[in-house]
Amino acid sequence: MPNIFWSAAILLICNFISRCLGFVYKIVLVRLIGPEGIGITEMVSPVYSLALVAASLGVPMAMSRLLALELGRRRFGNLRRIQQCSMALLFGLGALVTLLAALGAPLLLARYSQEARTLGYFQALTPAILIVTVCSGFRAYFQATKQIGVIGLSQNIEQLVRVLAGAGLVTLLLPLGLAQALLGVAAATVLGELCGLLYIWGQYRRQKPHSTEPPTLSRLSICGNLLAFGAPVTLQRLISSGILLLQASMLPLALVQSGLSTAEATAAYGNFSGVALSLIHLPGIFTATLAMALLPAIAEIEQDTMQLSRRINQSLHITAVIAAPFTLLFYTYAEQLCRWLFHAPQAAEPLRILALGAFFIYAQTALTSILQGMGRLRALLVSLLASGGVFLLAINYLVPRWGLGGAAAAYLLFALAACLCDFLCLKLHTALRLDIANIFLKPLLAAAPCLLLLKKAEPLSSAANFTSFILAAGLSAGIYLSLLTLLKGWPSVLLRYFKIPKRSTGQ
Repeated sequence: MPNIFWSAAILLICNFISRCLGFVYKIVLVRLIGPEGIGITEMVSPVYSLALVAASLGVPMAMSRLLALELGRRRFGNLRRIQQCSMALLFGLGALVTLLAALGAPLLLARYSQEARTLGYFQALTPAILIVTVCSGFRAYFQATKQIGVIGLSQNIEQLVRVLAGAGLVTLLLPLGLAQALLGVAAATVLGELCGLLYIWGQYRRQKPHSTEPPTLSRLSICGNLLAFGAPVTLQRLISSGILLLQASMLPLALVQSGLSTAEATAAYGNFSGVALSLIHLPGIFTATLAMALLPAIAEIEQDTMQLSRRINQSLHITAVIAAPFTLLFYTYAEQLCRWLFHAPQAAEPLRILALGAFFIYAQTALTSILQGMGRLRALLVSLLASGGVFLLAINYLVPRWGLGGAAAAYLLFALAACLCDFLCLKLHTALRLDIANIFLKPLLAAAPCLLLLKKAEPLSSAANFTSFILAAGLSAGIYLSLLTLLKGWPSVLLRYFKIPKRSTGQ
């Protein structure tokens, strides 16, 4: 899998920079506008995501897959026509949804949220809908042609502008009140997305597809293919966004039922979604990168069941190797990390619970991308409905009883149910046999001694003693990597590229 993982490595560097910038930005925002302000932004996020899904109708993913298929068949004459049809569709859809979102926001948010400040924040975000929709088309082209670095750099530019503009605008507007500061956050998002679009558009103009071959696909057939593939993707994403929307609506109400006031529930939701989930998803940079590289690669080999099985095992193996040390770190140092980084120790309880199932949270991303690459969209829809139903039932039952701990437990049940459904589908459609030793046993055995070390060092890591945490984490990482090498637990693809001495790994 050379092309996949070299592409993933390039994107990994860019994503690492982007995630670090975004993480620092989230820390700055939590400290400036507090958990209550973050709670408002997190409540609006599912509505904004729903608008983005409606604006794209699954066209970028369908476009990437169609381009990858035409490249695999070496029909280069079709590439430009596919791009032109896709971009025309995306621009029209994006403009329509942006207009509808701006006009319909008062009615939508009045029914969805009891927090009045969500309206102004969402309306300030609406210009970004068109920008993101158009940008997604250019990113789909570079994803299909495996020019992953362009995507990564556009994300870095978008994030850097958003962080700098956001920190500056919030600092200037905060004395005027929280509502005005939130408008600064929205304006920074729009500006960042615009700069990312301008960069990737410039790159496309320099290297857009040219071919002397006449196209063999008509515009009508291309649009039909895009919408035929995009419709199930859109339905899946609409359901996913709807689940997140219900989560953002149900969780604050359930927290009120647990005994909190409305303001306390908004702040608690900010601690859960803005702090605990931000920390647990931080290592997801690796699995998100892998997922982006997997989609076109899986599309190219979807008929080769043995090769598919090998790639699935390699992907899950890499996920497990990454998840194990972060699971220990988040579980042991949950309170310290939330306090040091966000000044939000209340988020420690949900973070510690989420850490117990970190592998399933990260594996879900890779499994979903594999099924998308295989075109198993109906299976993804069933998986999403089943896991989403589990999630909403768990919120309704657990959160009023356990508060934030119940919210974290509900999220874990959601990730576990999604992974189980995705695995059963892959088992049905491929020759999949999980490599239990490499995916589960070796990472766990390598991580076990590190847990003991971190637990011994944890009492020393007070707010005034950050040095002991760094030393313990660094020593644990060294032990983990050494034991993983002794156990021959490195993923085989990494052994090839980093020249680690390889013995039999079972892959």
